[in-house]
Amino acid sequence: MAERVRRPDQHAAVERDVLVRYLDAWTAKALRSQRGGTYVECGGFAADALRVFGEFSDRLDGHHLELVVVGSSVPEGVPAGLAVRVADDPRDVRVAGPVLTHLDGPGAWPLVAATARGKGHEVVVTAPAGDQGEQGCAIELVAEDGEARVLVFVTADEKHLATFKSELWAVDEFAGIRYRDPRDAEGILVDISLTPQLLPLRRALLAELARRGRSTVAELQRFALLETIYRPEDAIGAVTSAITAGEVTRDPEKGRLTPRTTVGLP
Repeated sequence: MAERVRRPDQHAAVERDVLVRYLDAWTAKALRSQRGGTYVECGGFAADALRVFGEFSDRLDGHHLELVVVGSSVPEGVPAGLAVRVADDPRDVRVAGPVLTHLDGPGAWPLVAATARGKGHEVVVTAPAGDQGEQGCAIELVAEDGEARVLVFVTADEKHLATFKSELWAVDEFAGIRYRDPRDAEGILVDISLTPQLLPLRRALLAELARRGRSTVAELQRFALLETIYRPEDAIGAVTSAITAGEVTRDPEKGRLTPRTTVGLP
């Protein structure tokens, strides 16, 4: 891994918030499974991870939950029942069962493929924007001074991706960070909110309808999940506003918009 550069506080706060929120959801699921799970920390968030695991201290006994810290020592505060070890390289970590890995910095990209390989293996990357390529679900975090970093989530589980998206939009809206979709040609900055601005999504869905011809709302919801920074439920609002503006037709013409409703361009 390349030497880490001190990150602006605005970026670090949002990165930490997203990671902690998703790790909390991931840990709860791991403790409900007989397979357990391993969290591999390759950045500076090991102490935050320990605080998350500490919230489950009454459930750790009898479950396989492990923390692997790469490239640094283990912070104080390890809760009883949590297995902990240190590694020099995330590629050398061998585990059975689900794995969530956090990679940090520009040196993360060559490691993504290796750490995401295997069933149940997921990766969160925090790094300078511009070098992520087409890996996973990417969101640019843009600070008030215009400096951008990228947050990337790699998973083969669409339910986990939906959970990650939910946590993404639930972080502190006053952190001084706005989101930008790297695939948005107009590069619109969107405030963090549980009810975000949907114009970039609406434009993306119209382009997808132009490509498909017609589509069910369910198909557009899946497109929003996989191909944008938005959640599936956001597609309902975007399609509704497009229908109101006369940009989209629907079948049936009346009634509540449901996943089975078919929509298309006029």
